[in-house]
Amino acid sequence: MLNTKEKLNYQTNITLDKYCLWEIEGDRRGDVISCLNGTLWITQQGDLRDYILEPGQDFWVTRSGTVIVQALEKSKFKFSLDEIQNHVESNHQPVHLNLHSRTSQRLP
Repeated sequence: MLNTKEKLNYQTNITLDKYCLWEIEGDRRGDVISCLNGTLWITQQGDLRDYILEPGQDFWVTRSGTVIVQALEKSKFKFSLDEIQNHVESNHQPVHLNLHSRTSQRLP
């Protein structure tokens, strides 16, 4: 387990055997998990949704707290610290939409 709140810039490749867990704690918003091969299940503290990543897909950590990654089969992923500067809004991670936002209301 990596437990740090430092804002470091690095990337590391992590290999997990089937059903093995990896976790990180702290305020890791902006960090990225990129699936290189296999299938990953990801959950983050305070988020009711779970995420499944397949090769070529990325997960951006959006909440402070523990993030857990489990390999659903032997898998390899890249973990990148503090990549928020490289974030592109075309990323396909789900976005929470507020049904009562101003943009959804009709103007008079």
